[in-house]
Amino acid sequence: MHIQRVGQFILALLLIGAAGLAQATSDPREVVVNAVDRMTQRIDAEREALDKDPEKAKALVREELGDLVDFKRITRMVMGDYFKQATREQKYHFLDVFKNSLINTYASGITLYQGQKIKTLPMQEGDRKGDYARVRMEITTNSGKVVPIFYTLFQRDAQWKVINVYVNGLDLRDTFKAQFAQGMQQYQDIDQVINHWSADAKIDTGIEEKTGDAG
Repeated sequence: MHIQRVGQFILALLLIGAAGLAQATSDPREVVVNAVDRMTQRIDAEREALDKDPEKAKALVREELGDLVDFKRITRMVMGDYFKQATREQKYHFLDVFKNSLINTYASGITLYQGQKIKTLPMQEGDRKGDYARVRMEITTNSGKVVPIFYTLFQRDAQWKVINVYVNGLDLRDTFKAQFAQGMQQYQDIDQVINHWSADAKIDTGIEEKTGDAG
């Protein structure tokens, strides 16, 4: 499994695990643990069907995500300064395109889970500040490489929602924000940036190795 596909697996697992984050609880770590456990079990149980039909993987991710990731907040931050310039229609168009692109891209990563060790770390001082929380995890690849990751979560109406993911120190929200800004420099038109948008960007996690298995 090449590390770029590992990144897809990590992001898919984290994003689809976000379904459990909407539970009303004061312990975001507990919700993450429960969500990841449930999702890994579901991947194992439905692996044959997911391998045979990529559309089932997309449907699974879409089903688990629903509106439980704060896509409105994320896309607003991805658009950056251009958000104020965009019309209401453009904002909602990008919201839809960004969400679908992310789901379609990372749905292919869910079957890459093959029992890799996933560890949710204890909460530390500073991991919870008001309505914001950070939940840190580690995934060990098949070659033994430990990939540090964490969610940033925001709580509203007693619901925790993901607003960002870091993989090996890489800020994915900032990565997509830079992609949007680069698109504006190229096209000088918000509609063109949206029409050419893809979440299947080359994301450099800073991990050069392969995990040792085929793929």
